[in-house]
Amino acid sequence: MNFFKKIFQTEDSDDPKIDDKTSIKACIALLLETSMADEVLDESELKALKNTLLTDFLIEEDEIDELINFAKENVEDSTSLYEFTRDINDNFDSDERIKLIESMWKIAYADGNIDKYEEHIIRKVSNLIYVAHSDFIKAKLLAKEHI
Repeated sequence: MNFFKKIFQTEDSDDPKIDDKTSIKACIALLLETSMADEVLDESELKALKNTLLTDFLIEEDEIDELINFAKENVEDSTSLYEFTRDINDNFDSDERIKLIESMWKIAYADGNIDKYEEHIIRKVSNLIYVAHSDFIKAKLLAKEHI
């Protein structure tokens, strides 16, 4: 089972339940922060974001645009990354947090250029969700292999 799928599970059901889960929205907001770090939401980054949501998060294609729009509103209204990373820390284990950092790197690499602001956001999130520097580097290298 995909590790992000458990975010959507209820205790007595195997059906995904997105609407009442803030973890997925926090992940999308952080992924969106990465894609917009250079203040340009490049088409390749948007495509990578949607692909990540489809493959890593197992979100239905018809829900992706709605979740991205919701995340955009939250990102614009947010004053810090803490509100998103707090939820990640509360609900993700170490491997899941590392996988999130890898997903952020995939989006950063999507346009073929790692902007210093993208790297800064990923590094900051990595620190806030307690990902070791060695795992941060491994995630970066794994993401680079997938481009």
